[in-house]
Amino acid sequence: MTPRTEIMARQEHVHIITAGEKIYSAYASTLRENPAITHTFVFADTELYTNSARDSEAVWAGKDQAREAVNAVKTLAGSLKIPASLVYVTPPADASARDAILKIKKEHPDAGFSFDLSAGSKDMSMALFLLSLWVQGDAYYAFADRKGEATGAKLAVPGTPVETVAANPNYLKILQTLYYTPGKQDHPVRVVPRSYLFNQLSGFYIPVRKKGVKVAKNTMGKTDLFTGKKVVLHELSQGTFSNILRTMIALDLVQEHPNPDSNRKENFYTITPSGALALQLAEIKPQKRG
Repeated sequence: MTPRTEIMARQEHVHIITAGEKIYSAYASTLRENPAITHTFVFADTELYTNSARDSEAVWAGKDQAREAVNAVKTLAGSLKIPASLVYVTPPADASARDAILKIKKEHPDAGFSFDLSAGSKDMSMALFLLSLWVQGDAYYAFADRKGEATGAKLAVPGTPVETVAANPNYLKILQTLYYTPGKQDHPVRVVPRSYLFNQLSGFYIPVRKKGVKVAKNTMGKTDLFTGKKVVLHELSQGTFSNILRTMIALDLVQEHPNPDSNRKENFYTITPSGALALQLAEIKPQKRG
């Protein structure tokens, strides 16, 4: 009998990269980290493929290197049987890039999208970033450090306004726990187990709905900071906790990871770049006006 994994069609993943001198190394790194890519499109400014008498020798050399890098990307993609196409973007970039994305989307309606915006003109990178939001694609950009070395990073796109995060104390508690807890040091990212997150939230859980919520015993004798009276603790069920985590994952605030120890089923969690930014913004206190 044919295994289910063999009869299921592989989901398409379109990767869009802007043309530049250093796109080959970026593309090779992306393929290592995301082997699910099925189609590649290199977006290039028409000026890159136009030699002008006004260009200096340095500009000519830069264009030659960028075009060679594009050819290298197409060769690498071809060796992996990944179709790679060159897309020319003409000014204004927003209209030209939009039309190109619409065409690609029509040809691959069920595909996932990712974008590497590190090269190309500012206008094209901005246009593609805005388009990445519409097609719900991940956008990456290489930010240079103090030594001038560039490292690609996913651009944090909030899935919910910071006011929504700040208004939910349960979200804040989970984000604070993930952000400030060292986690397992032998894991490539800073993660904490589900049980630890549950225990941290259970003592501070504040239900959003007011009816039908069970009250837990205040065995530790916790008191209100201002009144001195014992506080009312609400019981946090595993089902409610799972719903909170699912919502935060859907909002790209938290990411779930399998247990590094394959012998155990408990999942681990880490904060996403969007979650870290949302937490930092939520913790900013408004200034008091005298």
